[in-house]
Amino acid sequence: MKLLEDVPSAVAHRPPPRRTKLTLGLAAAFLLVAAVVGVVLVASSGGSGGSAADGEPRPSGTIADWAAGVTDACTTVAAEQPIMAQGPEVRLDVANLAAVQTGTSALVAAVHDVPLPADEAEQAQASAAVAVGDQAAQAWTALTDSSAETSAEQVAQAAELTAGFVEGMTQLGANCAPIG
Repeated sequence: MKLLEDVPSAVAHRPPPRRTKLTLGLAAAFLLVAAVVGVVLVASSGGSGGSAADGEPRPSGTIADWAAGVTDACTTVAAEQPIMAQGPEVRLDVANLAAVQTGTSALVAAVHDVPLPADEAEQAQASAAVAVGDQAAQAWTALTDSSAETSAEQVAQAAELTAGFVEGMTQLGANCAPIG
């Protein structure tokens, strides 16, 4: 009796041929395409020094240029958010809470879109005014997001921050007269 091992097989089992050159070629092509795409993406960002996530315009110009941009922002927001043009006493009414929050947030966002001055000292002054605006927007948002009863004192604090924001921009040369 013969064992199967002793019987010659008609099919010789060989390992499949290795495709080393093909694999290396495909990997090299993939890396080349990835490098080209990376260079294109970096070049299309305009070479900006800041990150794309910050969303802030690059500093340029003077404090007068910034003030002119803020004046435009105040005028635009006053037209789009009529509650902001009605004067500071309107902001003290709890019934106007949501409208004032929307208006203040719109004003702060519009001012953030104005490029800060290039000079570091002027930039610090403008940034300080913008920081007060951020605080005002946060205060109004906290009041509208809260499920608790809003007190007149809380509304007065938020209104005071908003008035301080407008006053700070006015002191730096912006004309925010449309914002009451």
